[in-house]
Order: sequence, then structure tokens, then C-alpha cells
Amino acid sequence: MNKKEVGPPCFSKIDKKLKAMRPTIPQELHIGILENLPPHPETLARVSVVCRAWRRIVNDPGFLPRCRTRHGAPLTIGFFHNSDALPRPFVPVDDTTGFDFKWPSDKKWTFMDCRHGRVLLRDMNWFLVWHPLTGHRYRIEAESSRWGEYNESSINAALLCVVGDDDDGHNVCCQQPTSPFRVALVHSDFHGRVYAGVYSSLTRQWTSEPTSVNIPSVRAIRAEPCVVIFNTMYQPLYDYRVLAYDMDKCTLTVFNRPRGGNVRLMKIDGSARLGLAAVHGLTMRLWARGAYGGWVLRTTVDLGEVVAGLSKAPLPRTDPRFMVMPPVKIIGVAEEGDTLFLWTMVGIFKLCPKTMEVKKVCETAEGMEIVYPYTAFPVSPIGNIVHLNAA
Repeated sequence: MNKKEVGPPCFSKIDKKLKAMRPTIPQELHIGILENLPPHPETLARVSVVCRAWRRIVNDPGFLPRCRTRHGAPLTIGFFHNSDALPRPFVPVDDTTGFDFKWPSDKKWTFMDCRHGRVLLRDMNWFLVWHPLTGHRYRIEAESSRWGEYNESSINAALLCVVGDDDDGHNVCCQQPTSPFRVALVHSDFHGRVYAGVYSSLTRQWTSEPTSVNIPSVRAIRAEPCVVIFNTMYQPLYDYRVLAYDMDKCTLTVFNRPRGGNVRLMKIDGSARLGLAAVHGLTMRLWARGAYGGWVLRTTVDLGEVVAGLSKAPLPRTDPRFMVMPPVKIIGVAEEGDTLFLWTMVGIFKLCPKTMEVKKVCETAEGMEIVYPYTAFPVSPIGNIVHLNAA
């Protein structure tokens, strides 16, 4: 007797039975499960294709703010740089986390700023706002005819997040690649006149008339990243001074800063106050600007005792590549002021000002006078090595 051959089971029928047997759980439990996942773009992209219900939760405007509030502040995962000495423009701080960003190559872009997960680049009179994790780009033209006598060597810009609620009453999340932003631009001409203006992605326009002030003794704007506290941009100047651009009041003022060694402005006290880190020789001093405009010295640190091998390192002038470099140079400050990057002859180090924890990031290299720290949320623990090729 021939036995009837039994074929493979009908998966569509089994799937229907499983769906009928699958217990349902309340919507709030779905939300709670997803909010406990790391808020990393790759993780959320995978979650959104599981089912329609999860896609709706992930795409809800309030999901990311709640998720990131639960997971805390973003981490400094590395820095961008404009040096030709290293093979890639991004240096990670942790070898266990790999990021393979697709570099925008349509122009000769140079880095100017990094804030809120996005990067500001410049090529002549063009700016590019780039979100490395997703590849989202936004191009801006700086209308140089409105900026007086345009001085290419004396200009800086800052990328600012627009916070608050949108027209529909939804909270705006700064870390979203398409969230609104502003670009603040400061520039000085050859006659000591300083100009400032703001571009808004909401209106797609620059301010109708740039703010300007005549400061004859100003040599030039230093090519160093600024600090933004609330709606005021603090830009380093030469001659031991700082330019303050209040974007709400459209005013420009100048005040003095402490002298001594190479200096970088930074945020302190929970990002509510302007601070300053200065290194002379192997000594680092941390300052805070007082309520009445003066500066208060808070901490003095001997970096020779903090950074391994630094006290016995050769001086930079012994190497022709580093003749103009000091023994220690502050080359970058994270946007919240919680991380400093130090160049030395024994390597480039990451330093936490609060705990004085130090970690070597890479070997020393040429052309690393300025780097642009990049912050993002923690990578999914499922796979520590993430390669993101932005389109």
C-alpha cells in the first residue's frame, strides 16, 4: 500500500493560527518596551519594520524625547578634524565602536562645528548641515554681499538647535536629523568692524540685516569653536578677548578673558555658565566667569601627574613637524564641556574635567590644532561595531 506523501506544512496557515493564539498586551506596555531600547538610529530602524504598531510608536513625535530622557545624555564618541595626516576625518574614542561615515565629497568641505548630533561644514560661501548617522544633509548659501568686506580668514559659525514646540504642539527633538536649526555667523572685516547674523531652517532665510559693531582694536576672530549658552554665542577673539553675540537682542559686546597659555571656552555648571580651560606648560587651570563679569579660578591641575608619560615626553620643538606646538594643547571641547581633548607628544588624550579621568585616543599627528568633538547616544549593546554608510 502506497503511503501518501506528506508535503511541507503550509506556513501561511500556521502563521494565521499563531496570530489567532497570540495574546495581546496593552499599548502602554509596547511603548514601555520600546522606550527601554537604546535610542540609536540603526536599532530604531530595525524596530520600525517589525510591525505597523511599533512603526507608529517609533514615528510618534514624542517617542524620541521620552526615550532619550530615560537613557540620559549623549556620549562623546569621537571627533572630526580637518587634518590630512590621518586617513579618515573621524577618530573614535573607543576601539570597540566603529563608525564608517560616508564623507560628503561634492565640495571641499571643512569642519566648523558639531552640536546635537549634527555637523556644520563650510566651503567658501556655502554651508552644509550634515547628520552623520543618517546621512541627512541641508545646504545653505551665505550671501556674502550682505556681510560687508568679506574676510575669509576671520569668520566662524555655530550650529544651534531650535528647542520648544512646533506649530502642532509637539516637542521638538534636537537629535532628530530633520529637526529645525539655526546657524549663527560672525565675521570681521579688515577695518575692525564685526558682523553677525542668523540663518533659520524654518524660514530658510538669514536675518534681514546683519548686526554690526565697530571694534577697531579687534585683530581678527580666532578660528576656534565657540560656546553657545542659551541664546548667546561666545566667540574667542585675539588679544585675550571674547565676543558675545546675543541672538535674541541682536547685540554684540566684547569682554576680556584670563591670559596664560592656550585657552578654550567651555560650558560649566550644567551648561548654565561660561567657563574656560587654559594650559601653560604642563599646568591646566579651569576658570568660571562670575555673575558680575569677572573670572574666578576654580582648579589648577598638574597634567604631568595625570597623563602617563607626559612629564618625560620630548618637547615639540625637537620634532620639525611640531615646532609651533606647545607641550600640551587643548584641541577640542565637547559641546556640554564634559570632555576635553589634549594634544601631546605622547598622543591625543580625552580628559574629563570633573573626574580627571584620562584615556588615550590615538597617536599624535600633524595638523591637529583644532578638532570637533561629536556626541551621540550609546550604541546598541547587541552589536558594538556599527557601520553606518550614509547615502
